[in-house]
Amino acid sequence: MSRTKAERAPEREAAAPPAGIPARIADQIRELVASGRFAPGLRLGQVELAEQFDASRMAAREALKLLSAEGMVVHDPNRGFFVAALSSDEARQLFLLRGLMETELLSNMRWPTREEVADLRRRAHELETMLNTGDRSAWWRRHREFHRAIFELSNDKIIVREAMRLWALTDRYRSFIGLPKRASAERSVLNKHDLVEALADRDRDSLIAARAHRRHLFEELVLETLSRRGL
Repeated sequence: MSRTKAERAPEREAAAPPAGIPARIADQIRELVASGRFAPGLRLGQVELAEQFDASRMAAREALKLLSAEGMVVHDPNRGFFVAALSSDEARQLFLLRGLMETELLSNMRWPTREEVADLRRRAHELETMLNTGDRSAWWRRHREFHRAIFELSNDKIIVREAMRLWALTDRYRSFIGLPKRASAERSVLNKHDLVEALADRDRDSLIAARAHRRHLFEELVLETLSRRGL
């Protein structure tokens, strides 16, 4: 006799989920938070997430634990998991830490090969194209991959991991800013070509300065937007 979904659920939950599934779910939740579709304060129910991502409740819970450890999600033992709130105070501290981490990575990483520079140029051009079309989800994913490709030039993998964690926490503030399609101050913050050319020229001072300048502009946009919202 075939069993119902409810009857099969306990058996499904009994086995530990494959390691890659919680990570995949966590990655998709990060994207939904960064795009604004999962707003700060939203309750993240394990049952609903399991259905949304076609996974077990255990896998959904493990994903939420991963995000809780990162700080993107907060856990109240009595109420469940929630998308973390945003605040100016948190943003300032996160940007400060990002500056320290990223400067350390850029100061000591190896220079990319000719092929890697060509790949970064392609990625930068792709990001510009996505901005023109307003493809926010795809842009956010490719944007993160672009920065990871640069950070991974460093052998300091623990710092790379922490830099990407901080990057994800600050990038969720983009949901308040939007993705500009036309030339503007906001659009210039997102242009990556000066970073790529500094890498191609092997000009470390220009690379660090360009990254610091864009990070500072992004921080100013975030803090200005939060101030208008009383956060």
